[in-house]
Amino acid sequence: VQVAQESGSVTEEAVGAIVQATGFTNYDMAKLPELGGGQPNVVDQAGLEALARQANGGAVKRADGKEVKSVVFVQCAGQRDDTGKHLSYCSGHCCGTSIKQATYFKDQNPDIDTVVMYQDLRVPGMGEDFYRSAQQKGVIFTKGKASKVTGGDSCSVTFKDLILDEENTIPADLVVLAT
Repeated sequence: VQVAQESGSVTEEAVGAIVQATGFTNYDMAKLPELGGGQPNVVDQAGLEALARQANGGAVKRADGKEVKSVVFVQCAGQRDDTGKHLSYCSGHCCGTSIKQATYFKDQNPDIDTVVMYQDLRVPGMGEDFYRSAQQKGVIFTKGKASKVTGGDSCSVTFKDLILDEENTIPADLVVLAT
């Protein structure tokens, strides 16, 4: 490939692949009050990464310092929305990120109830193996669409089970919105 520098000079390099990384911006959780945005113990993926950094290799705990015994990841939070209120498209990375983050809990303690709620799980390429490895660790994948998340000391996720076609609720200590 030929690479043009800011100075105007051009260098030539032999490469095996080109990665185009344009970056991203998190969707504002405050726009998702129905999914618990802004409520205690409801975080986005960046918020969970901050909690994981605070744990420094130990158990990931909630912001109030309490132990997490159950966690629910809600996929497509503010995405794939056909009403025009939120984003109409898929971010393309949230599913893989949620799978990675779900394993934080299972690697720390296999007894932590860890659920990833998805409409369509999108993990192209080697992501299928990543998904299977998370299943083997005990991560539960539920095909559903969340309609309401209540935060607080005891969170709950109300959702439509897209396989059984019925409304259900899952309790959780922590809810992670894949924004």
